[in-house]
Amino acid sequence: MHAATDSHSDGISYRKKMPLRWTTLSELPGVVEAERYAEANARVLAAVALLEEHVQVGDEPSPHELELQRIHQKLNLLIEMFGGFLSQQITRPEETPVRLSWRNISWDAPESAPTGSLAIGTLGLVELQLSALLPQLLRLPARIVANHDGVVSAEFDALGEVGQRALERHVFMWHRREVAETRQPARHVARENREAP
Repeated sequence: MHAATDSHSDGISYRKKMPLRWTTLSELPGVVEAERYAEANARVLAAVALLEEHVQVGDEPSPHELELQRIHQKLNLLIEMFGGFLSQQITRPEETPVRLSWRNISWDAPESAPTGSLAIGTLGLVELQLSALLPQLLRLPARIVANHDGVVSAEFDALGEVGQRALERHVFMWHRREVAETRQPARHVARENREAP
C-alpha cells in the first residue's frame, strides 16, 4: 500500500490482510437502516473483542488461574472448530491488504473491479471479516474519497454513536498491538547487543 495515498496520517489506524468486499450503492442508508447497521456492527466488534481476549496468568499461577486458562483454551478450540465448519459453508470476500481507522479505510483495488465502481464520490458498503472465527461481517456505509495507483480510500458515513465507539476501541487495540509487535524485534536486538561480549 502506497504512502502517497494514505489518508490515515491524522489518526490511529492499523494494517492487516483481511476479507473485504465493496458494494456500490445508489444512495447511503437512511436513518433506520443506518441504525440497524450500527447495532449489528457493535455486536460484531464486541464478539471480535471477546474472541481476541487472552487470559493472563502470573509468574506463579494459582490453581484457579490454571483452571481458568484450561477452560479458556478449550473454549477457543471449540470456537475454532465451529468457525472452520462455518467457513466451509459460506463464501468469504476476497482477502486484501487493508488499512483501517475509525473514520476511513484504504485497500488495494482488485484489477477486476468494474470501471467507475471505485470512482471518487461513489457511495457504497464496505464489508470486512475481522476474524476468521466469526462469519459475521462488519458493514460500513462509505464514500470513495481517493483512488490512486491501485489504492482506494473511503470515508465512513452514518456509523452511529455506539458503532463508532466500538470501532474506535477495536482500531485502538489493534494499533497498540501493531506498535508492540514492531518494537519487539528492536528490543530483542538491543538485548542481544547488551549481552554480547
